[in-house]
Amino acid sequence: MPIDQNNQLKVYADLVALYPDNESYLKKYAELLLQTNKQATATEILRQLHSRLIEKGEHEQADALVSEFPQIGRIRDSSDPHEDRMDQLLPSTMRNRLWLRLHQHKLREGRHLIHRGDHEETVYLVCEGELAEFIRSEDGKPVLLNLIASGNVVGESYLFTPGPHKSDIVANKDSVIAKLPRKKMLAALDNLPSLKIALQRKADARRITALISSSPLLQNVPLEMRKHMAEASHLKQYPGGAMIHKAGDKLDHVDLVVKGVACFQMRNNDTIKELKTLVPGSFVGESSAIHAQGCPADMVANSSVIIAHIPYAAFKNVVEAYPPLRNALFAYVERNQSQIMGRLNELQTQQLDQ
Repeated sequence: MPIDQNNQLKVYADLVALYPDNESYLKKYAELLLQTNKQATATEILRQLHSRLIEKGEHEQADALVSEFPQIGRIRDSSDPHEDRMDQLLPSTMRNRLWLRLHQHKLREGRHLIHRGDHEETVYLVCEGELAEFIRSEDGKPVLLNLIASGNVVGESYLFTPGPHKSDIVANKDSVIAKLPRKKMLAALDNLPSLKIALQRKADARRITALISSSPLLQNVPLEMRKHMAEASHLKQYPGGAMIHKAGDKLDHVDLVVKGVACFQMRNNDTIKELKTLVPGSFVGESSAIHAQGCPADMVANSSVIIAHIPYAAFKNVVEAYPPLRNALFAYVERNQSQIMGRLNELQTQQLDQ
């Protein structure tokens, strides 16, 4: 270690000991520790700084620190910004107590409001209590997607795109629900742009959360952490045959296949060989090695495919905050590498035989 850097490190260690709440001293000390490869101590100092910012109510600065230093492993437990109190945006007629009373009914704890597969196009307002929205994993276990509190709505996405419900919605406690007639809601959207924007934003956020939650690797990650990834992510659809990434492309995000099928391909003597099929739930860019070396092969859409692009910083932040996911990813990455290497060896053997 250079003498000047060593002296600086000692100076800031002393300053932090004397002024443990000084944010600039804490950050500078952490940066010096990282420069000298003292990762564990630096992480503790960064967490101390993060806690200090949260205590002062400086949540934006705390979130910015997390984005800059994902090793902090902190996801702020806060209300979803998309969880607007929808009752305040509804037309005045739907906020009238008498009108609401005429359209309300009670739902006991544990009872279904909507079953998966129901063709229900109605929007419901939670007047009292709380609803839980969930899907089932491959082994039949419930995966929580959302908790809908008093003042919020459920079923908004089916107002825009009617069809069978893809999740179950159950009363998490004794609740009172008001049914908002579809025709009145559609008419309200034409007259109240703020209501339409809020409902569409809510529908989009919940859809991305649901698609991310359908990944077997992410299903056990706490809901707030899945929402953290979903809020930063966006969906993109690729037609069949489209090149998604070229071999060696540098990625600043993690790709999660949520619908359709893609694959890794390589050209060999003017023929295209498939190295690995990427089905829903498959990740690309989940390891730091890929971010350093680029995409391992051409990534192509076999059919129409939807990809959730999760910013790498948000993904890494959740991995650092939730160790079971990190352990599962190690096994996933090792398995993927083994499959690709096995396929490469198979192709080389076939070439030699020819």
